[in-house]
Amino acid sequence: MFFSLFGRKKTESKKAPITRQPAKHSPEKSAEGPQTGDDSLDFSAYVPPPPSAPPQVSAAPATAAPPLDVSALASSLAKDPVPSIEASPAASDVAPIIEEAATLFANGQAEQALAALSRSVREADLGDSAQQAWLMLFDLYQYLGMKLEFEALALEFVVKFERSAPAWIESDERHDPALATGGIGYFALSGMLTGASAPELEKLRNMPGQTVRIECGKLLGLDGPGCRVLREALLSVHDAGKEVILSGESRLLAFLERFCQAGKIETDAAAWALLFDVYRTLDLKDKFEEAAVNYAVTFEVSPPSWESQPGAQAKGSAVLRQVETTDQDQALILSGELSGAGDTLARQLQDWAVANKMLIIDMSRATRVDLATAGVMLKVLSALQESGVTIQVRGANELIRALFGVTGLSKVARVIPRK
Repeated sequence: MFFSLFGRKKTESKKAPITRQPAKHSPEKSAEGPQTGDDSLDFSAYVPPPPSAPPQVSAAPATAAPPLDVSALASSLAKDPVPSIEASPAASDVAPIIEEAATLFANGQAEQALAALSRSVREADLGDSAQQAWLMLFDLYQYLGMKLEFEALALEFVVKFERSAPAWIESDERHDPALATGGIGYFALSGMLTGASAPELEKLRNMPGQTVRIECGKLLGLDGPGCRVLREALLSVHDAGKEVILSGESRLLAFLERFCQAGKIETDAAAWALLFDVYRTLDLKDKFEEAAVNYAVTFEVSPPSWESQPGAQAKGSAVLRQVETTDQDQALILSGELSGAGDTLARQLQDWAVANKMLIIDMSRATRVDLATAGVMLKVLSALQESGVTIQVRGANELIRALFGVTGLSKVARVIPRK
């Protein structure tokens, strides 16, 4: 579920924006109230310890963090997969547009966040939040691939703040080096996927290594023939005995689920087949069985049966590797779009805290965090912090940092900005 938190400030100054202004749509409000109980992900009542009272750590030798009840967490996520999150009391002195844009973006409404943020940068007195708002605007331009607008903003930024502007990151530079080595290949789906995409998908068929990560976050759409050629490429990867990791998969699923609805007999069978394969790859059995019933009703045939994909990886956005630092820190790397996280991410955070003296999360390669994932992270990291674990989040972009401020996560972890 998603809540619009704050309105925007308005002033009498009306300067023309330099960028396009997509129509802003007000986010929908949930008809349900927040969940209650020990496993609720409603964190509005959470009050972090005051800065003057750091977590108490025993003088005894460092011990592993006690295990969390991940099963209970998974149960609460099943009941309320998108938690109700309200602004942290500590964020009250931040300009409302910071919280609004961060929440819109977390909810997948990048265009609406861009419209609201670009208008406020031009028209509103943002006070101490001005520089943060401009940096968030850079991140939105980067995310949406708007290089010309990014470069125009950079010229203004240098004059206004008398400091260097962020640099545009070309798409090839965004590849996680941890996924380009060690037998892991990388392939990005982008633009409109059609039958004409077959030559490009040959690269996916011929990807070296035993594991292939497929990024779906920049996909703009696909049609029936596009579904067919993508499915054939995925089958060839599986037939070669390779593992498939999907990141940004919520975007691919959104397109497929829109096509594959009960009663839509005009939908290409290839779209249904691809949807079933993606569910298998992500180990989403419940969604598979629901779609199978819809398929059987629509085409009056027997529903397909569930078969787990060998080596399937769900929510493949976490990569564990050592970070090159002078103090030999170890970091849990989260990359790509982090969406719909549940007990898998909770276990990764807990296991990494157990294996190391402190929990360091490297988010320099993460592009977006949705509300559900922010809720999971807040619940797990709060428990770890209360048990005495020191937590750092490094390299998060300004949009993610703002979201962590809204949810209160920045009060249980030290959030170090991207350099």
